[in-house]
Amino acid sequence: MSPYDLDRREFLKRALGAGLVVGTSGLAACAKAASSSAPAPAPSAPPAPSVGVRGRVGQLETLTIRHSSGSAATLALQGAHVTSWRRANGEEMLFVSESSPYVPLEPIRGGIPVIFPQFGNRGPLPQHGFLKTASWEVVEVGRDPKAAAFALLRTRDTDATRALWPHPFRATLRVTLDDGLATAITIENTGDAPFSFECGFHTYHRVGDLRQVTIRGVERARYQDHVAKDVVKTEVRSPLRVRGEVDRVYLRRPDRIFIRDESRDRTLIVDRAGFGDVVIWNPGEAKARTSIGLADGEYLTMLCVEPAQIDPPVQLAPGSLWSGVQRVHIA
Repeated sequence: MSPYDLDRREFLKRALGAGLVVGTSGLAACAKAASSSAPAPAPSAPPAPSVGVRGRVGQLETLTIRHSSGSAATLALQGAHVTSWRRANGEEMLFVSESSPYVPLEPIRGGIPVIFPQFGNRGPLPQHGFLKTASWEVVEVGRDPKAAAFALLRTRDTDATRALWPHPFRATLRVTLDDGLATAITIENTGDAPFSFECGFHTYHRVGDLRQVTIRGVERARYQDHVAKDVVKTEVRSPLRVRGEVDRVYLRRPDRIFIRDESRDRTLIVDRAGFGDVVIWNPGEAKARTSIGLADGEYLTMLCVEPAQIDPPVQLAPGSLWSGVQRVHIA
């Protein structure tokens, strides 16, 4: 089922916190500017001052939002980077390497980094662009009319970003926590000339044992195999099992993704809109140790399944908006 189907509009509206207009091209889900249209709390809902708690991890300032069920999500304000999602039973759903630094201007290895305006090293910019280490401001924290906890963060172009990429923009990230976790990014072209970009959520899922994980939803899809120098292939395996290094961009894949983790006896469902592509990545044992800097054995406890818009890039006219949404929950 396509993430653009009408029966998914409710999930998209809640993730974006704004009215949704679904594009017919499948390239983008366009929303009202989340930076100026955050949802108002339900009139009958009592104030919940504990929904958001400021803190610090290492040298980075953080914000934790809490759902009434007991689940919680933590973001580093550097990069608007979700570093933790704990279910009500305390189970951590995201992977962050124990060797990851929490220092200014250093990317965090794990969680949900924001990719913009370049995916990977597919251009002249730093790996995955510059938003992952940018400073974000907290615009609002609260509960929506359905009692989901949310945080709204915003950033925009600076002298430093324009030195790398000469385009005015505004980015808004909304994180919504209920029985699942939704992340929604809105990019606005605030300049007077069009620009193109790639975008994604580099989501590190924590798994019990990678060797017992299977993935459904990419069957018969065409993909660029980065390990094989971006040769385009067709996926013939169903389900997909990750063995060794995997680095693939599954092109224009609208289906839901199911991640079955037998070692934890659970299935994750990943829904998307705006993002037409899916990236599946694990560095494998050798690269995890020599190039990525993971601790011994950590590669077996993580799997990146990433919603992204890479091929083709988003083309954004002056004054226009583009939004991409991911929601993850347990079946």
